[in-house]
Amino acid sequence: MKLHFLKTKWSDIIILQSGDEVALVDTGFDEQYEQVRDYLSELGADRISFILLTHFHRDHYGNIPNLITDFKVDTVYMKRYSGLDCTTAWGTEADDAYRQSETDKFNDMVESVSKKSRLVFAEDISVIPFGRYELKLFSAENSIKEIFEDKSCHETYHRIALSENQNSLAVFIKADGKNIFLGGDVMDYPSPHPKADHVCCRIARSINEQIDIYKAPHHGTVHTACTEALSILRPRTAIITNEDTYLKENSDIYDNLRKANPDVKILLTEKENIIIDTE
Repeated sequence: MKLHFLKTKWSDIIILQSGDEVALVDTGFDEQYEQVRDYLSELGADRISFILLTHFHRDHYGNIPNLITDFKVDTVYMKRYSGLDCTTAWGTEADDAYRQSETDKFNDMVESVSKKSRLVFAEDISVIPFGRYELKLFSAENSIKEIFEDKSCHETYHRIALSENQNSLAVFIKADGKNIFLGGDVMDYPSPHPKADHVCCRIARSINEQIDIYKAPHHGTVHTACTEALSILRPRTAIITNEDTYLKENSDIYDNLRKANPDVKILLTEKENIIIDTE
């Protein structure tokens, strides 16, 4: 398998390649479509086995409409959007207008994808096949909806803390003797609700293996992986979809990665595409 992490900041565009098959995990912003289209064309891809959206934020879902129009996409996997997020894709405060706009986009996407591809909601599955590999999904349940409907949780929490990032999938793949972790935007905040408390850490305990190729969650921002999670995963190569200046000034990701594995190789998609061959 080859993994292509396309050049970007503050969005995820990951292409998986196995033989003649290609698949995407997240698609970036819609204004990045020319970059995505041209890269797929360079790979000789006119068919996409599947597109997996880790969660419904526009830096991840942006190019679904364009891709299903210009390419034959067999399957689209995505989580249901509940319109319950209190923050936007940019981390600012969400209002009813934002939530309604995102709900409309989700409904339009469901309709258009259903006409052109097979649509599968990630809450209904745990594994996605890809050639001779499997993508194992973590946090596939609609946790944001479960938290919102939990009557034991004070409503103030709903108003200030719920975000689609807490609803993000993470992906684990074993390929050619390598362990791959694609963290989506999974967060590691401390939370009073068990569904949102140190999610990445709980995933790390479930995997309980060293990771060879680690796509840092949520662009390497603070609270993306606590020291306990990284002490379990001990990444050998870490890919961060962000820029060096921001990370040095606003995040502890560099220090935490090096504490977990002093020999970790850290790569940024800020300046170039990153291609990793698992063999």
